[in-house]
Amino acid sequence: MTYRPTGVSGQSVSLSSPPIQQTLARATARCPQVSARWGLPPEGWWLAADIVSDPSAVSELLDQLCCWYEMDDRQVAASFLVLAYFWYLLCGAVACYFLERRVPDLSAGAVALHLRQGVAFLSPRCWALPDDPAAGHPAVLVVADEDALRRQLVDQLEREHAEPLFSTLRRVAPFGLVGMRANYVDRLASVVLWLAEQLGDQELARREVPALVALAGPKARTGILEIECEGRSGLVLRRGGCCLNYRLPGREKCDTCCLRPLEERAVLLRRYLAPGEGAASSAR
Repeated sequence: MTYRPTGVSGQSVSLSSPPIQQTLARATARCPQVSARWGLPPEGWWLAADIVSDPSAVSELLDQLCCWYEMDDRQVAASFLVLAYFWYLLCGAVACYFLERRVPDLSAGAVALHLRQGVAFLSPRCWALPDDPAAGHPAVLVVADEDALRRQLVDQLEREHAEPLFSTLRRVAPFGLVGMRANYVDRLASVVLWLAEQLGDQELARREVPALVALAGPKARTGILEIECEGRSGLVLRRGGCCLNYRLPGREKCDTCCLRPLEERAVLLRRYLAPGEGAASSAR
């Protein structure tokens, strides 16, 4: 795989350390599990552009997931592919947005990923706010305000990844567009909740989950549940879709599964607030 980075004008640029590279370095130092990097990826990673519109590539990834999970149900594999494809991509992009109000270039030709290892951003470009310290840098595109920056994040995810991937996946696996989109929006909300937990800022989740979901899935049922138990409280994902995990041998519905009645979910999730247990927002 070769990649020729381009600047805002489309001409080749030579940038030893573009602002988004610095942001990613600081983000991964703060949250190592984000597993995001800037620059060329290791061998064996996929360029996103080689996946999203190529049925043979998507079929290969479905086969890989079936092998990993020792199954032959390609509908379940398709569900898992949506979740896996977007996890690291969202972690890296949303971490930059949260920590430094910068959004990477998410063009499919400027993103490489591995379903179990991480994501690499290949372009020096990013979007930022007018008061960003690097606003005058040639690789930084300035937008008017935070709403515009949030929309830039979601629009890129939709145009470059969700829309073409779902169209291709629908051609090679028996999984409907409604299910794919529900899983995608759920994944977006779960990443926001996880990052807010890592950063120790639950207000971030309360503010950003509704705002991002409204852009990514205006009709989605995805959101936040606030759970209380013994004087403690926590935030958990209110799923709008089902990952189909329960269809694998020996598996059950997730505690947050939308197929469970809401009160049943609340009872199960209160366990995470009991003394000695993990934070409720860890339950996904």
